[in-house]
Formats: sequence, structure tokens, C-alpha cells
Amino acid sequence: MALELNDKEKQILKHALETYLSDLREEIVKTEAHHWKPPLHEEEEIIKKIIADLS
Repeated sequence: MALELNDKEKQILKHALETYLSDLREEIVKTEAHHWKPPLHEEEEIIKKIIADLS
């Protein structure tokens, strides 16, 4: 699937993902159930890749 965004849409999406990434990192640190950490780390890596693609 291809998603076409104009510059303003890219900027807003990137900002939203960066905000979410910050919250996700905090959640990873606070998560005590170790079985939840790998999926959260995977999500973190995917979000970081999307942010890089938007840059």
C-alpha cells in the first residue's frame, strides 16, 4: 500500500509518531511483564523506520 502525503501532512504525521514513540519508550521501561517487551520493541523499531522514511 502506498500512502501519498503532501509536505504538511508528512510533518504532522511525523510529529504525531515522534510523540507516540516517546510515550511508547516510557511504556517499555515501565512494563514489568517481560513477555510484553518484545512486541513493544518491535513496534518501536517499526515506528522509528516510518519516521526515518518521512524525513
